[in-house]
Amino acid sequence: MAARSIARFLPAAAAGLLAAALAAAGGPAAGAQDAPPAAPPLERTVSVAGDGGWQDTAVDLGAGDEVRFSATGEILLQKGNPGAVCGPAGLDLLTLDQPIPDANLGALIGKIVQVVARRVDEDSGIEVRDEIFVLFVIGPEGTVTAPFKGRLYLGVNENVVRDNGGAYSVTVRRRPA
Repeated sequence: MAARSIARFLPAAAAGLLAAALAAAGGPAAGAQDAPPAAPPLERTVSVAGDGGWQDTAVDLGAGDEVRFSATGEILLQKGNPGAVCGPAGLDLLTLDQPIPDANLGALIGKIVQVVARRVDEDSGIEVRDEIFVLFVIGPEGTVTAPFKGRLYLGVNENVVRDNGGAYSVTVRRRPA
């Protein structure tokens, strides 16, 4: 599945405005009053592989849900390089090509995704998902309030992950709004 982003990094205030605009236009935020009751609190531990890219936590969030994270473990940002080992805080190193440019390389990061539309590319036949999302830094501990309804993904703040190893163990605690 290919994904095309409507917003690569959407601050919480802008995300709220976008959700309101979508609702006014009859988009995915419309009909929120028809939404099922809020989900109960949840606690889940997930493994985030250093070489796994964005990993689906199977945690769905509602707008305003608070999520707390606690992470341990180590990843290797380059197999065979003992200087490239880091914990969830990452290495005090920035590169030009990482999902969150001003956060440490290898840090634990998160993404909340709301799919706006799905379509099939006429040329390739591949499903394309148009989505809005917000990226955020977690590190060893973090808290985020979901700016809109969406799915929670976790990953490593690095775009070249195929040569990574190890994993973070992340406890995710969701408290509905």
